[in-house]
Amino acid sequence: MSAATRTSALVGALLAVFALAGCGGSSGVTPAKYVRSICSALGVWKADVQNAGKQLQASGAGTASPPAAKRDYVQFVSALRAATQGAATALQNAGTPAVSNGKQIADGLSGAFARGAQGLVNAEAQARAIPTANATVFEAGASAVTAQIRTALEGIATITPRSSAALRAAASRDAACQVLNG
Repeated sequence: MSAATRTSALVGALLAVFALAGCGGSSGVTPAKYVRSICSALGVWKADVQNAGKQLQASGAGTASPPAAKRDYVQFVSALRAATQGAATALQNAGTPAVSNGKQIADGLSGAFARGAQGLVNAEAQARAIPTANATVFEAGASAVTAQIRTALEGIATITPRSSAALRAAASRDAACQVLNG
């Protein structure tokens, strides 16, 4: 599965998480405002992650010397971390949807991104420490970092959806959410 396919699948899963989250009524922002904020944040995150992947592929890191490959790989991991931290902040700033379990929904989504961002902070530190004395050692280090990145991002996808007709309806009407489906 390509990085773009994995990213699209992850974004689709995240969209389902908030679109299918909680039901009922509690204080907070309207479902439409919450969904718009969430979809906008996820759209920016998706674009940033895809751009980071494209830049890494275009850099020639796969055939570069270990020091050059490390530089490009660290930039890639740093971009993932920055995008995920930005999304975590934007998701937290989206507020609490005025639906039953709204706080749990909002906390679950922003918390998953915050945990993913922390995992990427750790991956970035590990990437910066990869030795470049020879290609074999560098490749082993990069593989370990890649596994850490995968774990951090998979944690985001483990959010359990709940059923909320109000959020689902708001998501179906919001253009920012429709962009995430592609």
